[in-house]
Amino acid sequence: MKSFSLLKTLTILLFTFFVFHNGYGQVKIIKTGDEWEFNDDGIEPPKDWIKQKNIINNWKTGASPLGYGSSLIKTTVSYGSDSENKHITKYFKKTFIVDDPYAYLIYKLNVQRDDGIVIYLNGHEVMRDNMPDGEITNETTAVDLIFTDATEKITHTKLLSPDLLNQGLNTICASVHQARKISSDCIFNLEIIGDNSAESIPLLLKEQAIKNLSLDIKLKEVNHKQELEKKELRIEFIEHSKNNYKISLFIICGILLLCILAFLYVFRNFIKKEKIYTENILDLKEANKNKDREMMNFSLSSLNNKQYLKELKRELEFNIKNKTSLEQKGIKRIVNQIDYNLDHDEGWENLKKHFNAVHSGFFDKLIKLHPSLSEVELRHCIFIKLHMQTKEIANLLHIDPRSVQASRYRLKKKMNLNENTDLKEYLLSV
Repeated sequence: MKSFSLLKTLTILLFTFFVFHNGYGQVKIIKTGDEWEFNDDGIEPPKDWIKQKNIINNWKTGASPLGYGSSLIKTTVSYGSDSENKHITKYFKKTFIVDDPYAYLIYKLNVQRDDGIVIYLNGHEVMRDNMPDGEITNETTAVDLIFTDATEKITHTKLLSPDLLNQGLNTICASVHQARKISSDCIFNLEIIGDNSAESIPLLLKEQAIKNLSLDIKLKEVNHKQELEKKELRIEFIEHSKNNYKISLFIICGILLLCILAFLYVFRNFIKKEKIYTENILDLKEANKNKDREMMNFSLSSLNNKQYLKELKRELEFNIKNKTSLEQKGIKRIVNQIDYNLDHDEGWENLKKHFNAVHSGFFDKLIKLHPSLSEVELRHCIFIKLHMQTKEIANLLHIDPRSVQASRYRLKKKMNLNENTDLKEYLLSV
């Protein structure tokens, strides 16, 4: 900042040197009595009216000072048809030529106004006096009401830098605002003076210092505003992240809950179906066992029938000698049929198969425990497990009942069972 101020001071000294060699004093660029365009119909002009360089349609012209209700004015402007409800705002505009903006160190903007005023130079606001901050519209009123003639005659000065002016055509605009709709007077007068006098140098330095201070303040405000915006953005980002995290957590919990419900639904259906399948399998197994029992009983009946056929065959063979040749032929034919049925009978194999199914693999277990048992001994074991009587077993095995008892003794010996072990109970436990 010190180097910047030093540079400014050197610049001013160079300007001073230029002044003493190129001219000294003040020149009025715009002066009292100059012609101005003005709008006094109470209607707000177009938004870009301060930037337009051409004449606006329906605007009037007149020499300054302009207004009403004061002895100072040269051109009277209208306040409308109702003195108790006057127009708040009047608009003024003027174009002027500047050959070289830097021919002067500084420009003085002198204004007489009643009540408030806003001035624009080449589309930029350069002065706001007795007016509120913010946007200015057709209905914006001045801050304070001007009461006395002495106050009306006060000249309000604003220093302008040469870089605000264009080389060639320039446009200056003003909007004058009343503090009340019943205000008794309105005054507008404006002068622009180019100044190369020695007295302007302190003013220029003061203006530059104020300008630099304003720039510093604005820079600090901008930096502070940026920091606030960064913090707000950071807070907003954190809040947004928190909201996203909450939403993500809710979604994950929702999905997890749906998965659990779906799993429970599927698991319940699986258990239900498994129960149904198990019941069906048990029913089928029970049905198969019943069929095996039926087939086992059928096989036993087949074995009994086979034994009956054998006995019938013996009777026929015993009585064939006392018969005629024709009768013998018939008996032999019957005996041959009996032999054919006895040879093709599969009752024992069927009995073994179905007995094994009904009694949970009895044959497989018994053969595994006692592999030395013969086929006849295995049959004997089946008949004992079926609670058959000795006589029934003897008939099925074609042996004497006494041989059945002897066969049981041999079975116990082959199975390595002691004398106190009951064979029937042992077989029932297999």
